[in-house]
Amino acid sequence: MDSRSSESPPKPLGRFFSENLNAVLAVAGKQRDSGAPGPVTSTRLQAETGVARSTLRALKSLEDDSAANPDLDTLERIAEALGVPPAFLLMRPQDWLALGNALGDIGHYLPAAGKLQQEGLLEARSPVEKVLRESNMHPDRRPIAVGASPEVARANARDEWRRRHCLTLDALILRQIRTPNPRVALAAIAGALAVRATPNDPKIEN
Repeated sequence: MDSRSSESPPKPLGRFFSENLNAVLAVAGKQRDSGAPGPVTSTRLQAETGVARSTLRALKSLEDDSAANPDLDTLERIAEALGVPPAFLLMRPQDWLALGNALGDIGHYLPAAGKLQQEGLLEARSPVEKVLRESNMHPDRRPIAVGASPEVARANARDEWRRRHCLTLDALILRQIRTPNPRVALAAIAGALAVRATPNDPKIEN
């Protein structure tokens, strides 16, 4: 699922923010007498966040092609009032799809992450890459009895791309998580994300 069309330019991130904000505000308020979800009123959101109504109105606007551009403080306050992580308000459909696919694949990587945690290796450098090595998902297998060839060059490029991406995910996901069980789960999710994201023929810059 990708909300982008090949015939139209991709939506700016601010547009996804406005769509996400409107979707949550429509259902996160007080329950109606009918049992249906009620909307969050502008009055309540303004009171809980301190964000001016004019600013909220602009952030919610879907009337033209302009994109919302909330500052980080505003984003944090709105997310806290709605009870969601700030990042959730910025997620695109393709981001949720990538996360869902990774969670679906987590069973391939959890045993490896758990084993590395027991051995004290999940705290070492490049934990996500270690999870992929333990799971036999990295490096790519090379063609037998083939020396220098386009296939080998492609495999080398994939390995290098995946190695760098693992370091990126280490920094984003695992850097501050030290509690064993969450670290194991997150390392497994990061491993699945890295494998799913690896291009077939990446272009590596030196």
